[in-house]
Amino acid sequence: MKQWIAMMVCLGFFSGCTSISLNYNFWSQKAPETPMTAVSEVKIAQPSTVLMYDLDISDRPYTNLGEVSVSVTKLNPWGEEPTQAQVEAKLKDEAVKKGADALIYVQYTKLGASYNRWSGIEGKAQAVKFTRY
Repeated sequence: MKQWIAMMVCLGFFSGCTSISLNYNFWSQKAPETPMTAVSEVKIAQPSTVLMYDLDISDRPYTNLGEVSVSVTKLNPWGEEPTQAQVEAKLKDEAVKKGADALIYVQYTKLGASYNRWSGIEGKAQAVKFTRY
């Protein structure tokens, strides 16, 4: 008799007061559509148009936008050695993100082995925007 009571209690407990519909299909709902905004004109400089100088520019006035710093590393002994051209390309990409026309005081530093890299090259420069062309 105790088994029947325990079975009835378990049956009542597990059938409970649930209101889950088994016919509900989650994937049938559509996501709300977002309105597309029209962009009239965007001017983005190409990385190839960013000028690079080792020293200061004296022939054109400019505004300093801040320092740009990147590093290209070799993470294992089987990878290719990073080159100065790779660092230069990354510097130009970061300069474009800041809206710079040129990079001045460009410096390259060879990085040695560390706990998280095998070797690498770090590049630093000052990003500038010309005030008069």
